[in-house]
Amino acid sequence: MTSPELATRPAVAAQRPYVFPEVRKLSLAGGDVIAAHLPGQPMAWIGLVLGGGALAEPAAADGAQALDGLARATAGLLDEGTERFSADEFGAAVESLGGQWGVDGGWQSTKVSLDLPVALVSAGGELLAEAVRRPAFRDAEVRRFLNDLVAAKQESFARPGVRAQQALRNALYGETSRYGRLAGGTPETAAALDADAVRAFHRDWLRGPGTLLVAGDLDLIDLDVLAAVVFTDAVGPTLVTRDGEAPVGDPARLVIADRPGAVQSTLRIGHPTATRGQLAAAGIDVTALRLGSTILGGSFSSRLNQELREVKGYTYGAHGSFDLGKPQGIYSFSTEVRTDSTAAAVADTLRIINDFVEHGANAEELEQTRSYLAGATPIGLQGPGAVGQRLIEMVRHELPGDFVTTEHARMLELTLDEVNEAVRAVLRPADLVVAVEGDEAVVGAELTKVVLGEK
Repeated sequence: MTSPELATRPAVAAQRPYVFPEVRKLSLAGGDVIAAHLPGQPMAWIGLVLGGGALAEPAAADGAQALDGLARATAGLLDEGTERFSADEFGAAVESLGGQWGVDGGWQSTKVSLDLPVALVSAGGELLAEAVRRPAFRDAEVRRFLNDLVAAKQESFARPGVRAQQALRNALYGETSRYGRLAGGTPETAAALDADAVRAFHRDWLRGPGTLLVAGDLDLIDLDVLAAVVFTDAVGPTLVTRDGEAPVGDPARLVIADRPGAVQSTLRIGHPTATRGQLAAAGIDVTALRLGSTILGGSFSSRLNQELREVKGYTYGAHGSFDLGKPQGIYSFSTEVRTDSTAAAVADTLRIINDFVEHGANAEELEQTRSYLAGATPIGLQGPGAVGQRLIEMVRHELPGDFVTTEHARMLELTLDEVNEAVRAVLRPADLVVAVEGDEAVVGAELTKVVLGEK
């Protein structure tokens, strides 16, 4: 029997330079505007970065329930009725533009955005301003939204994952630290929110001008008119510039969120790091760090995923990466494994990370991952929404308009020694905290042996 002839696999072409769209930074109508020019693009993205993230939430009074999640709840209510529109009417107005509304709340800021056809950007700006500057926060609409939020939190906490993340943050920063709790809060904190708290938070933090971001064909967008609409009636602070809270000096190396009877365990492993700006100021190459962490745990072919999924069969997927955002950076690893594989999976994870830091990546891993990341950049930035996310990153870290271009070029020239050096400078295996959500009666003893070395 004649075997079928296989076509010769094409050679991998050399990676080409990538140039991010032209970025214009302007001061218009009393506010800051950052716009990326996408000539010929029929769609556009407009966004507003405001103050009032989770770190701006009021501290809990003595004996009172904290209001964790207030920032995200307030942001989520912006499109739930305004002075001109009910919640249904506002949704219909967005849909009539062919638009898609988006909102995201972080530790230091709130982001509101709208994807829509470029020809309708002016009308979209009016809706954006209506939601941000003139929300109604009617009692009935707020009550319905908050009731739904409590139910969603209860459902989320009933599923594996959230409690492991909560346990990791508690261990790293302490339960009394705001940064040691979840940015979005818990079912209990959601139940403590009310319309008065929402109105006060909006008044104090979300009425500032913020920074207007635009990604689209700027030949078809009147930025002066758009800025005038968005910045009208803006008052108050722009951003919360609060430093990250100090992590616990000597955190517990192992914490378990008990879930009796669980058939799987959720693993969250990590330690605090400096922010992107702090690392750069210290001379650490952030692009090299990203490349190295992707080799270790940031892609399907990474060491952690290949070992834990393909070789050992513990999980469907494992991922580890650095989040170098403000006000605090963190390295974190996450996966879900069978209960009977919990201790072995933790042991293998710690072994792989330690080996990677000690011996580094190899040349084949570097070239494979470099090719993957370099090829993904232009593909991932074809739409205005993706470009808009990089503009948010620009504002968040005070980066120059060409930072994507320069980082892409840097990625193509990095050496193996530079990548390994960056990882060794930031990733500290001895400081990793292991948080596990699972059946403590089944996994606790073996985890103690693996993590703490106790008999």
